[in-house]
Amino acid sequence: MASDEARQAFLAEPQLGVLSTVGRDGGPHAVPIWYLYEDGVIRISVSEGSQKHRNVERDPRVALAVDRRERPYYALTALGAATIEPSFGDEERLRLATRYLGEAAAQEYLKNRGPGGSVTIQFRPDRFFEFESPV
Repeated sequence: MASDEARQAFLAEPQLGVLSTVGRDGGPHAVPIWYLYEDGVIRISVSEGSQKHRNVERDPRVALAVDRRERPYYALTALGAATIEPSFGDEERLRLATRYLGEAAAQEYLKNRGPGGSVTIQFRPDRFFEFESPV
């Protein structure tokens, strides 16, 4: 198991995550996402009214799986109860896009996406599951 500092550092890297929410029928709904991780809180911008948004409103239980797909392999799943918060502001939207695309591409991406129509899924993980490969 990684130390708390190693776990925090890994989540701060720009890894793609897979967000799992509880679907209407009680089954999982899992989708790849971008996320921000700051001060122990995971924040994910999603389209307002999306399946993820509706699922969290109905059942706040979420899991975020993040993994490194090169040696040494490492995977982390963060579990917690999420809340729906207002959409990211312009600064947060830019920080998120820059995290995954770099500055120039982030500016272009945001110009083409336009504002609005989103909410934030936010949670502070209360439990982690981890896997580390020995090599």
